[in-house]
Amino acid sequence: MTEKVKKPYKSSKPTKHKEEPAATLTEEITAVLEEIKEEPVKEKKKGEIVTLVDDVHVTIGERQYLLVKNHREAFDGERLGERFSDVLSRYDYIVGDWGYDQLRLKGFFNESNRKAAPEQRIDTLEDYLYEYCNFGCAYFVIERVGGKREKQQTRRKKPTKKPFNQNQAHTEEKRVPVTNKAKPVIKNRKENEPKKAVVGNQKKDTTGGRSFTIRQREE
Repeated sequence: MTEKVKKPYKSSKPTKHKEEPAATLTEEITAVLEEIKEEPVKEKKKGEIVTLVDDVHVTIGERQYLLVKNHREAFDGERLGERFSDVLSRYDYIVGDWGYDQLRLKGFFNESNRKAAPEQRIDTLEDYLYEYCNFGCAYFVIERVGGKREKQQTRRKKPTKKPFNQNQAHTEEKRVPVTNKAKPVIKNRKENEPKKAVVGNQKKDTTGGRSFTIRQREE
């Protein structure tokens, strides 16, 4: 009798060890994404710390201010600190007005500052409130006291040449001695040509008592 030879069994399903690398990579990516979600988002620090010392004295960081106007209890130290920026530190006054639950800040200079534009001085506050703020809105005004105002850093423009310097440059150019160029000497063609010898008979005409010689030119 012939013995039956058993053939090795081949499974149609892929072997398990081939799936392990893909599964491991997927698990690692999933774990990393979960860690990112769990990490708390670090909030950026905004503005400055505002402290209300008393009813009228306010400090923003190390700067000192006076609360000179608080229409309809508009002053909010926390919201002021969130909205405050270093640009406002160069002004003598800061006006804050409310609109749609949003605080807007605007800087003004002292009315005695003639270098500032008229619309940037505090004496035009009523015009600003009328034109740019909601009618009857709540607003406050704080005045800077003590310390020096921070100057805003601006890019310096290249100095332009003054007309005086330009005229002076033209004058210097004119003062340069001009050398007279020698004009080319154009010689008469007859001078360049060699003189031809005059040959022939010389005749003397004695008509009228005058004598002169007639020379014949060699052709």
